[in-house]
Amino acid sequence: MITLTVIDANAPRDQREAIRELMTEYAALPHTVGRWLTMQADLAMLPHPFVPPSGVLLLALADEVPVGCGVLLTLESGVGEIKRMYVRSAARGHGVGAALLTALLAQAKAFGFARVRLDTAPELTAALALYQRFGFMPIPHYREGLLPDALCFERAVV
Repeated sequence: MITLTVIDANAPRDQREAIRELMTEYAALPHTVGRWLTMQADLAMLPHPFVPPSGVLLLALADEVPVGCGVLLTLESGVGEIKRMYVRSAARGHGVGAALLTALLAQAKAFGFARVRLDTAPELTAALALYQRFGFMPIPHYREGLLPDALCFERAVV
């Protein structure tokens, strides 16, 4: 069974450590190296800046074992950005990514966002298929600092 937990400064230490471990794994993936330029600073500040009112950080657990994470951040007025979506390889294909994305979109609605954006690496074909299945449409680069090959997507929050 997949459960999702919001991680903030008051979350149990083991959950905060699980998030740090998951994001460290994510940062070491070949498609992430060179893309997440603020990784060390971001990991040191966890769970900030991914806390209300500017964002939310989710931990995915399968039978109480940490298997994934995802973040929603305020990008600009009315627009959120989904970041750091990661599912451990052993948990892929079991609906964890879809559960995270569903929950992040629900959070976007609760935050009052009209749209949500994200970027990903072109080699992440399963992630691309997931985003397309959820109605994300391709858009041009939407912020500074994206690598030239980054694929960007957006969808309305309904």
